[in-house]
Amino acid sequence: MIREILHLDIRDFCIALERQRRPDLREWPVVVAPGQGRTVVQAVSPEAREEGIHPGMVVARARQHCRRLTVLPPDFLLYRQAQEKIVTALGRFSPLVEPASLGHFFVDTTGTRRLWGGLLDRADRMRRLVDTEFQLDTAVGVASNKLVSRVASRVVKARELCDVFPGLEASFLAPLAVNVLPGVGEVTTARLFAELNLQTAGELTRVSPMLLSQIFGTAGQRLRSMALGEDPSPVVTPKSLPMLREEVQLPEDDNHRHRLFGYLYGLVEALGRRLRSQNRCPGELALTATYADGVQARARERLAVAGCEFHLDSFLYQAALRLFTRAVQRRIRLRRLSLNVAHLQIPFGQLALFPWDDPDRGKEVKLLRAVDQIRRRYGNGAVYYGRAGRRQRTEIRRQTSEVRGQNSRGDQKCALILQKN
Repeated sequence: MIREILHLDIRDFCIALERQRRPDLREWPVVVAPGQGRTVVQAVSPEAREEGIHPGMVVARARQHCRRLTVLPPDFLLYRQAQEKIVTALGRFSPLVEPASLGHFFVDTTGTRRLWGGLLDRADRMRRLVDTEFQLDTAVGVASNKLVSRVASRVVKARELCDVFPGLEASFLAPLAVNVLPGVGEVTTARLFAELNLQTAGELTRVSPMLLSQIFGTAGQRLRSMALGEDPSPVVTPKSLPMLREEVQLPEDDNHRHRLFGYLYGLVEALGRRLRSQNRCPGELALTATYADGVQARARERLAVAGCEFHLDSFLYQAALRLFTRAVQRRIRLRRLSLNVAHLQIPFGQLALFPWDDPDRGKEVKLLRAVDQIRRRYGNGAVYYGRAGRRQRTEIRRQTSEVRGQNSRGDQKCALILQKN
């Protein structure tokens, strides 16, 4: 059976949500960035794009292009909540809905003709649903696989639909530039042009697979398959496993290991505090590092036994360092770090019979309990380790839908820094 995959591309997703909160910013050049100066732009409004501003540009340089530019801090909680509501709404048409990224959704509607009519009718129903319920402009791509449907939604304007007939995937991609293929960024595009003088996907399909393998290694065959419009990957719904997530957007792209380790320790502290508050230990730890060119590197580690030490910051930090060493292999600067824990379990372990059996763990547990109590009373920034630093801690943004109030008392914040050998 030929698959019927839809890709919904909500244009300027973050900007549109911010403008719903602040209608005065409509038709005004707006960007989303975590700060000023050397921080990079994450999302751009159409008006700012006309001024020559694009994602990845430094905010200081963007202001030189447009003096009346408005810079908004990212609100990831708002974006995630809107994302989950849209997934729930699209679930009326099919149980197979995959949120690829913010503002991007794959829907597998194979076998739903008797319920919702023809394929184009289904696509138009979904587009109008997002438009009426969420006031968001959506472009829809329809094809027999995820890759082609995603490209199809990119080549049309908002509120438009592009249908690629089965069997014509390669013909549809042939005249398009190679950078429309998912995962093909500026570096790969420049290398294809410099090494092989290739600019379109059709030209890429005529290159020998052996030659592509010599230049790009194992990724060469993947490039050729994408140019032919081949993608057997299924639409996968999000897993409902218990999971906690912490993420930090670096104020500016950085590859200095000492500073990156400070940000990483800040993520570990936040996860450890949440694990201890819920009396849970992780069965799996995963790290995602996003480079400045958009490429992501991932590493994960299964934790065999859910012992009591698994929610200690020192244990989690050593595991996170191992993942960082495995994942970060390139010399390009990093833009974002994300740390996930999954397969949460109730901790168990044998208590020490004598105090001298486990002196260090006992001291660390008492210290963490005291620190957690201070933070609950005076706020997360009241006390922190010197290796994390105040700047790193203030950049951490919670990426889960769970909202927890912070009991802070303004004038009574502590200024204590814990130095750990």
